[in-house]
Amino acid sequence: MKTQTEKILNVLRIIAWIGYIGSLILLGTLLILGFFSFLEPNLFIKILVKTKINSVTLLQLREQYQFHYFCYLGLFIIGIFFIVKIWELAKITLSIINLKHPFTFEIAKTLERIAFYMFCIWILSIIGNIYNLYLEHLFSVNIRLSISLEFSYFFGAGLIYLISQIFKRGVELQEENELTV
Repeated sequence: MKTQTEKILNVLRIIAWIGYIGSLILLGTLLILGFFSFLEPNLFIKILVKTKINSVTLLQLREQYQFHYFCYLGLFIIGIFFIVKIWELAKITLSIINLKHPFTFEIAKTLERIAFYMFCIWILSIIGNIYNLYLEHLFSVNIRLSISLEFSYFFGAGLIYLISQIFKRGVELQEENELTV
């Protein structure tokens, strides 16, 4: 009979797979759209208008300021790449966790890497917002492609880093306990 924790972990594994696949699809979509916007801008504009993904501001940025458009698109792609890595690490962590001996150095390191990627997303969101302000000031236009995830990713990164340190201490205590027996 499975415990409540095992059931929750199984549900979380499914959620991690869904998040991982969804973020991979989003990354692939952005890469393909970016590639086609570079080769065939008219096709890209038609796709943007049909999907309505911030079509007005992206369209204006693409038509008027191509260099800045590709820089901004690069920020998005890098941010989504970090999100893919976070979901991948979450998927890995949930697959290797053992409830009988949950504190392992591998899980602690994986949690640290997740915190690092979340911190990187926080930095990217700040860079993106500063870049927005720069574009608005430089071109005297209102280009609001806001990345408003600043504090939540910073807070999440700190919290996960704290949990990783607790896991490291748990590994140390577990090893000490095994040596004394």
